[in-house]
Amino acid sequence: MKYGVSLFPLRPQQIIDVALCAEELGFDSLWLGEHVVTPVKSDSRFPYAGEDDDSHEAFHANLPFYDPYAVLAYLAAITKSVKLAVSVSIVPLHDPFHLARSVTTLDLFSKGRFMLGAGGGWLKEEFEILGRDFETRGKRFDETLDVMVSLFNNDVTEYDGVVLKVPAIGMSPKPDTRPHPPFVFGGHAKPALRRAAHRGNGWLASELSPEEMAPLIGIIKQMREEAGRVDVPFEISCAVMGDPSDELIAQYEAVGVDRLVVRPWMRGRDAVANLTTLAGRIL
Repeated sequence: MKYGVSLFPLRPQQIIDVALCAEELGFDSLWLGEHVVTPVKSDSRFPYAGEDDDSHEAFHANLPFYDPYAVLAYLAAITKSVKLAVSVSIVPLHDPFHLARSVTTLDLFSKGRFMLGAGGGWLKEEFEILGRDFETRGKRFDETLDVMVSLFNNDVTEYDGVVLKVPAIGMSPKPDTRPHPPFVFGGHAKPALRRAAHRGNGWLASELSPEEMAPLIGIIKQMREEAGRVDVPFEISCAVMGDPSDELIAQYEAVGVDRLVVRPWMRGRDAVANLTTLAGRIL
């Protein structure tokens, strides 16, 4: 089992301290999420709220979100070996050109340690405020990835999609990681699983139990076989809250989880101490 560390919802100095501590302790990756807009009022239900949680209390406008690409670039400069991942970037909110530049830059400056966590988004109001159509986000997601992969691999990119129209353009430099930095898809719905299976190098689940993970992993495995991608490197990750017990870790391993992304604290000031304690048990 590999272990990553979620950097949410830490403050700037806490992020730095936890990142350096995590690398020294032997955690394999650091993960930081993305939201551009956090509306005060929303009718969208936070998909990762528990059954008994109030969605608007679980996700609210005062949660600390940074530009993950800027933060991870900083962390790339102060770390040496730990992997760096967005968890997840809301791809349909980005144009493919700036996003491809950001991904390439992080790949080059981290020396191949960057992973693009990619999701379709769930917060309808965020799309509306940014002038994006929520209902067609899936199509925009796929077409954005198409254009990015072409930019990463071709001297000239042209694209005539339903949503995106791109005249002949180029992009230099290219990422060192070929054919592109790892794509790790987030989300639990069928389209998310399909993207992970057909286009990804991994899948990131959020706060699912081993029993909930098992059938979804089975679906992804079947989809990968049907797509002829069983030989493509692929990792199953799951973000977990709190301090997972040895028994729970074994259950995740048994259903095929390769990595747990942990956040063993409720308050940021406890993060380094709690992470050190957890590492002493699991690493």
